[in-house]
Amino acid sequence: MSTRVVGYTNERRRDRRRDIVLESTLDDQPIHIVDIGLSGFGAEGARMETKDLTWPMDGQRSELRFTDYRGREVLILVIITNVFVAEGRFGGQFYELPGNAFDVVQDLVMQCDLRRAVAK
Repeated sequence: MSTRVVGYTNERRRDRRRDIVLESTLDDQPIHIVDIGLSGFGAEGARMETKDLTWPMDGQRSELRFTDYRGREVLILVIITNVFVAEGRFGGQFYELPGNAFDVVQDLVMQCDLRRAVAK
């Protein structure tokens, strides 16, 4: 039996992410979601608040709000998992994803908006 390695990535992410730009808020602070998956998101907007304090902080629990392309408002409870202040980026995982929010995120990840546009 032979084994062939087709590709390798040093990425710990377990879900597929879709590159997207969504204006949103994290605890009422404006941010931009830049990628989203069924278990988490990546965003821009991280910053230094003081010399030793970043926003958001690693491990912080927050409310993520956004409106999708159909006008559906979404509220998702998240936990911040990594913060890269130098790049202004951070990421988080969903820890409470209600049914309606799951449907919106699934539509965004699976590009259902593009499929509907092609079908018309």
